[in-house]
Amino acid sequence: MNATPRVQSFPFTHSGLLAFALLTGLAPLAAQSADWRITPSVTLGLGHSDNINLATPGNEVSDRVLEVTPGIDASYDGPRFETDITYRLQALDYRDDSSLDETYHQLAGRATAWLVPDTFSLDALLSVRQQVIDTTAPIPTSNIAGSGNLTDENTAYLSPRWTFRVSERAQADLRYATSRIDYDDASLTDSTQEAIAAVVESTSQPGHLYWAAKYRQSRIDFDSQEEIRFEQGTLEVGIPVFARSRFIVLVGDEKNTFRLSDGSDAPDDSYWMVGLRSQHAERYQLEVLAGERVFGNTASLRWLQQGRRWRTEALYTEDYITYAETRLEIDPRDPESILPGPGLGGVAPEVYLRERAQIGATLERPKTTFRVSVYDEDRSYQTSNNRESLKGMELSVIWRAGSLTTFSLSGGRQENQLAGTNATDELKRVNLGVERRFGRRVQGNFYLRRADQSSDVSTREYVENSATLSATLTF
Repeated sequence: MNATPRVQSFPFTHSGLLAFALLTGLAPLAAQSADWRITPSVTLGLGHSDNINLATPGNEVSDRVLEVTPGIDASYDGPRFETDITYRLQALDYRDDSSLDETYHQLAGRATAWLVPDTFSLDALLSVRQQVIDTTAPIPTSNIAGSGNLTDENTAYLSPRWTFRVSERAQADLRYATSRIDYDDASLTDSTQEAIAAVVESTSQPGHLYWAAKYRQSRIDFDSQEEIRFEQGTLEVGIPVFARSRFIVLVGDEKNTFRLSDGSDAPDDSYWMVGLRSQHAERYQLEVLAGERVFGNTASLRWLQQGRRWRTEALYTEDYITYAETRLEIDPRDPESILPGPGLGGVAPEVYLRERAQIGATLERPKTTFRVSVYDEDRSYQTSNNRESLKGMELSVIWRAGSLTTFSLSGGRQENQLAGTNATDELKRVNLGVERRFGRRVQGNFYLRRADQSSDVSTREYVENSATLSATLTF
């Protein structure tokens, strides 16, 4: 946890440089036809924590924190280029313990450029966020307390995509992706990723036979060890059985390059899956598959149903993956897939078999928004033979009391079985917030937070209560 940090700027190398060029170099061309929307801001806040170091019960130390956060929001939405960029520089000054003073960067930048309309496009992502360094130490739930266990995680991603018609009844989708993930703490492993994905599929309507040929290959190169590769080819056939439903048959072959715990090579073999897929516009989607892969029997589920004010979804997946891949919202190995991010877990440069189930629901009322999600994830690490499990629930309620005032209540519980140990942690969080606008340019915020971590290892237990009062001025 106390590894010597390295001084590092954002990684403008490889994909980072290309993504930055897309976000900024193409912007002036877009601005010729429309204006950017740019909003600078500054936040001044005062926080208090009764356990600033997340110490064990009986050893708590309180402190007050002054927060100064300048920021800028920029967006552009044009016919051939669109982007959204949000940046915050969060400077924290501790009254009693200046050794805790810290500056964090928070950046979320996305851009899409259509170089050839409906045919060739470029997607880019830049992000800086905070990452827990050591999951075996007390885990902070905000940037104020436990700052010694947080570091900046820098991500850059670039993906050109080419979509075109092969014939009147077939279309193709080709994508290349490259990304870079760097950490400001030297104890975490940086990585570079590259991937290609190709799909040729029929364009038949519901009630007609569907077919597709898919290929994907990815390489994850961790700075501290040899690279990892995944390769998979698939043939898919969908036979109409009901209105808007098809019986699905998948056959394919996959190759992997990583070491198992006994030193042998990763398994390579053919695989198959069968199941049902059904879809009705954007309101309803269902896919249930079962079969066999190199790691044994396997199954997958994707279900989505939504109305005008509500949405429910469920997902179950099993696949080889690395933690580095989960840090990108778009899975570069599959141009159609969006993966859920992990709750917590170790930043290990190792392949694991992930089995994840999750279910969520959202309800929108005129003044209130409810969200709930439940997840259960098991990880079987292939080289170290460690296991890790994450089980949790998240709940939030947002109530818009009027045009100027918003109340929020959120909470969560996560149970962690940490990799390489038999210890189990349970982290519970409750947050209460009030936001109030004072005119067009000033907003006040007040938040109360409580975090309670219990553990089989007593040194990881803590209880923290905190309060933050802040005001944000936009220009």
